[in-house]
Amino acid sequence: MYIGVTIKRYRAVKEVGQIKMSVRVIAYYQLIQACQAEYFRQLLKPVT
Repeated sequence: MYIGVTIKRYRAVKEVGQIKMSVRVIAYYQLIQACQAEYFRQLLKPVT
């Protein structure tokens, strides 16, 4: 019984870890996209 509970707890912790990782990856990807958009915006400004 104790082993079953431990396995369930381990799986729950593992799932939470995966969710945190995927959120981190998504946030990082959005940050890169924002930086790229700003870079191209600056690049495409007409030179005066």
